[in-house]
Amino acid sequence: MTSANIACGAANVCHIDAAKVASFKSAAQTQFPDAPDFEGEWKLGLAQVQPTVDRFNKLQSSNPAEYKKEIGEACPPISRCIDEVTSPSSPNPPQK
Repeated sequence: MTSANIACGAANVCHIDAAKVASFKSAAQTQFPDAPDFEGEWKLGLAQVQPTVDRFNKLQSSNPAEYKKEIGEACPPISRCIDEVTSPSSPNPPQK
């Protein structure tokens, strides 16, 4: 679920390229080959982070300065995480 939370934030809050997010999901699935219901857990993770995505969307129109500040704090680590996991020699597997 954590990987799905990161992916959802990456796509919907930080606007990271969809292909990179898909690669992240694929890497996560590779790390958990024995997961009994990877897709179900992934969907649950996406649903759990949706309120945060909604909050960012509201903040963007209601308080642009705060939105910019929070995006500036949240997105660089998310982007680094996606980059680390999707790099060919990644030592950091994604979390389930």
